[in-house]
Amino acid sequence: MSRRTSRGGRGNSRGGRGGRGGNVRTDRIGSTLREIIADELTRIDDDSVAYVTVTEVEVDNELTKARVFLSSLDLAEEDVDGVRAHEGRIKKAIARRARIRRVPDLEFHVDPGLIAGTRVNDILMGLEQDRVLSPDEEEADEEE
Repeated sequence: MSRRTSRGGRGNSRGGRGGRGGNVRTDRIGSTLREIIADELTRIDDDSVAYVTVTEVEVDNELTKARVFLSSLDLAEEDVDGVRAHEGRIKKAIARRARIRRVPDLEFHVDPGLIAGTRVNDILMGLEQDRVLSPDEEEADEEE
């Protein structure tokens, strides 16, 4: 009697955003889209997208929507708007280079992980600035 085992490759253990796991196919397509979009952004001669990078692309299971997470030096919404202005060109590049039947609708977002990291860094810098030694403590530190 043959023994059937479950396939371990169905869910991904990374969790992804929001704690939900994707499947291998959507992860692979997301990675391909990330490479294509990042490459196309380098080809666009527009200062509004010059310092924008693609951090991740999440594709839904139906392959109809793709959430593109972006980062830039100042994490401004204007950078996302600059990329949105070139959405047609980016979709054409995906249609040319990706081997998928239908180009998914693209949603551009500032990467929330980078926003959270920046916020934590700002909080830590604020704590460091608030930590002021009194004159007595400064003298004690110098004597040691």
